[in-house]
Amino acid sequence: MRPAGKASTAKKSLDGGRARDREVIEAAVNLFWEKGYSATSVQDVADALGMLKGSLYYYIDSKGDLLKKIFEDSHAEVRAIAEAAVALELPSIERLQIFIERYADWSLLHLRRASLYAREWRHADPELRKVMLAQRQYYDQVVMTLIDGAKTEGAADQGLDTKLATFFIMSAVAAVPDWYRPSTAKNAQSVARGYAELALRVVTA
Repeated sequence: MRPAGKASTAKKSLDGGRARDREVIEAAVNLFWEKGYSATSVQDVADALGMLKGSLYYYIDSKGDLLKKIFEDSHAEVRAIAEAAVALELPSIERLQIFIERYADWSLLHLRRASLYAREWRHADPELRKVMLAQRQYYDQVVMTLIDGAKTEGAADQGLDTKLATFFIMSAVAAVPDWYRPSTAKNAQSVARGYAELALRVVTA
């Protein structure tokens, strides 16, 4: 919450449309990734931006607002990837491969945000955690629907446990930020492609 005694003023939302919005969000992403959400203070974010802590409260009411905004932005981008893949007029197995590859590619290109989404959710307040659970269930449902579609179309193992395969695939992609570093020999696109190919092996074996 806003510190006691601080005057309440109209606050801009961090919609990301203004350059300063993006700077605030990016500073929070970097600090939460480097220090961890719990160890990062509003003062740390203000210092990184070269502003007074009181000025930062022009954008937020609490540190939790920053985490919420990071999660919201990440979900919006990945959901757009999922919706675009599902909408393709292709067999289910191909749409599944495209979604996994694009999702993995997004995770690799946004390593810090992807890592926060997978790791720092436990620090979300109960309301935000409920929203995040619904988001996770959405992606699981996308994959399960595509796997079941591939089964119906004869492109997937009929005896495959759809839910178990989905959890396995999604957990694997979520763990990419734990080990991948841009300095590794493999580039992001080849890793994303490799993950998508492995996902198909799980489904079609």
